[in-house]
This record gives sequence, structure tokens and C-alpha cells, in this order.
Amino acid sequence: MNYFELFGLPIAFKADPTQLRNAFMNIQRASHPDKFVQGTELEQETALEQSAIANKGFSLLSNPEKLLPYVLEISGHIHPDEKYNLAPDFLMEMMELNEAWMDAEEDAAKQSILSQINTLKNDIFSPIQDHLEAASIEAIPKEAMLQIKDYYYKKKYLDRILEDFHH
Repeated sequence: MNYFELFGLPIAFKADPTQLRNAFMNIQRASHPDKFVQGTELEQETALEQSAIANKGFSLLSNPEKLLPYVLEISGHIHPDEKYNLAPDFLMEMMELNEAWMDAEEDAAKQSILSQINTLKNDIFSPIQDHLEAASIEAIPKEAMLQIKDYYYKKKYLDRILEDFHH
């Protein structure tokens, strides 16, 4: 079972916050460990486990940064420890930006590089934005899912570069 099934939600890159919260509260009301204080040890363990799963699922589905790779994983588009090959031209551009950052001595030059990275992030996001807003991944064509996968890995790379730049 995945967390979307647990909460009775369609698999999507954006979970409806109201539906998610309502489903979470219903699960917590039914299985909160405090309800089973007088229950058997098995009932207490089961309630604790169900509550922990609901908490973890709610946390994941509420976090867009964690939700994107989760949806790609449960839909079979990425796999744990996958070694995804980014396009050589993208990697070359990243290398040039890294070198420019190392050579930049003035704040204006560094701001220009940061601006270029943010523009890149927007450029890779805009073609998939509508798909990420879809109510369900069922309507998303396979080519678009592959584009979302590529976006995920490029964004991850760009976020890592930005983190390195700020240290």
C-alpha cells in the first residue's frame, strides 16, 4: 500500500491539503494509541504502528520536495539508488557555472550566476508545471512523466550547486 491509498487520494504530484488533513484526522481518530490503552498488547502495537504510518504519510504528502520523488518512485519512473544520466549539454553548462562561480570575486558577478541558475530552474519547470498541478498522474502522458523525471534530477543537481555556492 502506498500513502495515497492509505488516505484514499488519487496519486498526484500535489495532494489536496484539505482532503489529506481530513483523511489523516479520520485515521488518527480511529487508530490513535490513546484509544487502545485498555486494549490487548497486539491492539496497542497495531494502533501505534497505524498511527506512525499515518504520521509519516501525512508528513511526506504535505512536503512538495519529498512528494515529487515519491510519486516518481511509486509510479515506477525512478528507483532507489538509480544512477540517472543527465544530458551532456546540461552537465557542461553546470561545469561552466561552477567555474564562473569560482572565478567570481565581486558580488555582482556572483549574483549574475545565481540569477542564471534561477532562470535555469524556471526554464526546466515551466514545461511540466501543468502536469505537476494535475489532479492525478493517470492523465499525464508517458513522455511528460519522463520529462518530470528529468526535471527532478536537474532540479536536484541545481539545488545541490546552490547549496555549495552558499557555503
